[in-house]
Amino acid sequence: MGLILKQGKVSKVLVERFGHGEDILERLTDLVQKNHVYAGSFTAIGTVEKATVGYFIGDGQYSNTSFQGPLEVISCMGNVSMKEGHPYVHAHITFADKEGKTCGGHLMLGTTVDATFEVTLHAYEDLNLARTPDPRTRLLVWDT
Repeated sequence: MGLILKQGKVSKVLVERFGHGEDILERLTDLVQKNHVYAGSFTAIGTVEKATVGYFIGDGQYSNTSFQGPLEVISCMGNVSMKEGHPYVHAHITFADKEGKTCGGHLMLGTTVDATFEVTLHAYEDLNLARTPDPRTRLLVWDT
């Protein structure tokens, strides 16, 4: 059985709807910064008019792929931690086209809302989550 890395408790729950044309990653970052969320997790559903997702290829690098919509967001989930003294949103997104074909990856800038994007964010207190580069992969991971 694994050990608990860190512990905290939910301090507040924020629910927000993003509107047409808004960049999802920009809005998520704005939401956590304006509400002083330094550790948290979120889920979201909705639709996007275009999406850009990244795939980790090693050495701290991502390969990006873009898709045109409309696309149905099957799931978007992620967490909030600190990176270089600022709240950092780490999110993954899965979406489907009108034939039901799915794709997804690391949520990148350039993914914009079509009809709606509904977010439920849980903010944690008494929890210090910071990201530092992993020496082997250079991927930003939670500091232990």
